[in-house]
Amino acid sequence: MNRQSSPSFLTRIRRPEYTGDNRCLPCTVVNLGLAAGLTGVAALVSLPAAAAVAVGSLASIYLRGYLVPGTPELTARYLPDRVLAWFEKADPSGPTEDADFDVVAFLDRAGVIVDDGDDAALAPGFQRRVEAAALDLDTDAAMTAATADLLGVDGDRVAFVDGGSSWRVSVDGSIRGQWESRAAFVADLAAHRTLSAWTDEWASVPGAARGRTLSAVRACLETCPVCAGHIRLGTESVRSCCREYEVVAATCTDCDARLFETDARAVVSAE
Repeated sequence: MNRQSSPSFLTRIRRPEYTGDNRCLPCTVVNLGLAAGLTGVAALVSLPAAAAVAVGSLASIYLRGYLVPGTPELTARYLPDRVLAWFEKADPSGPTEDADFDVVAFLDRAGVIVDDGDDAALAPGFQRRVEAAALDLDTDAAMTAATADLLGVDGDRVAFVDGGSSWRVSVDGSIRGQWESRAAFVADLAAHRTLSAWTDEWASVPGAARGRTLSAVRACLETCPVCAGHIRLGTESVRSCCREYEVVAATCTDCDARLFETDARAVVSAE
């Protein structure tokens, strides 16, 4: 008679809603600080006890996300908003080396954007080419091949991670990039293909600036590259683990895919 295996102890205590992709960096930092404080107090009594406290605290933070219940409330209350914003703006790929590259000037020079009277919009011809390129990326197999070609690696080394509210691309298990959704990633692949054929200058655009350029193109799209639905651009409130803030977001009204999102304060300061 086969016995159904019961969940392991680690599986039972793990809290996936607070770990992995769902881990809150500000809350983790607060918990690590608390763990360091508890370890220091324990060290005044006994070094072995301090070691036990340190190991137990780190294990709890790793497996459950928190050491102290109610951490989001503590983080929101005692960490200044500018500190929380700094964590959320952190780029895992490192600092941008091409911050001086003028994305708008490049797009205008290449005839990618036009002035529609109120704001910049994609040139109709460029928009149609992006839409056509997106049609060729309607399967994971097609996306894998295009991604492998873009990164210069074999397709079997590429994997996609759908986090619900994020879409990640990994190579050999290492995350190489993150997008707001699968649709956002398809849009960037399609825009890259279109820019490559549209202007010779695209090949000389610095690496870090390419991401900002593709994001700018994505923010100007009128239709979703996945379902061809209308894209709505507006502001809305977003609630993270321990913070609420306004964002400028582009969202498909049909499939609800998030195409673009940025902190509203960054847009105001840029203006």
